[in-house]
Amino acid sequence: MSLFNRNKTIEVNSLGGNILEVTAHMKDNFHEIKTIIKFDNDSKTIIDARTDMVTVPFDLCHEVCPRMKELAGLRLEKGVRRSIQEIIGGKQGCSHLNDLTMDSMNALVQASGFCLLPTEMPFDEKMEVIKKLNKGICHTYSNLDRNPRYIGYDNL
Repeated sequence: MSLFNRNKTIEVNSLGGNILEVTAHMKDNFHEIKTIIKFDNDSKTIIDARTDMVTVPFDLCHEVCPRMKELAGLRLEKGVRRSIQEIIGGKQGCSHLNDLTMDSMNALVQASGFCLLPTEMPFDEKMEVIKKLNKGICHTYSNLDRNPRYIGYDNL
């Protein structure tokens, strides 16, 4: 018998030009929360962030929603996680907004690093970009000297 269930989805869409939008959605037994973050991929900067708390256990939960706007201007660079935690985490924030935003940052890194590579770029060049992005944060890419067998993705 299941006592608790939580589902998360994250979707990154191109809004045209250099603007990406990442939507993260979490639904569990007590919450349904969505975050929407607009991101300038050229400058690696959050240009807008908001949340929709559809279902929450307490009315006070809604008080943290305006804090999402404070993420605008943050650059996706070293220290961004700490900045996000300071803005929307902690006792004046919301752990779920913090988690969804961190998940969104991870999705932005992957989408901008992989999905936005030019389709005409040769596969070997794409792999070099992907290797640089992942070395030091991924077991496989940190051990490429062991010559792992590439089993592939069709969308590269």
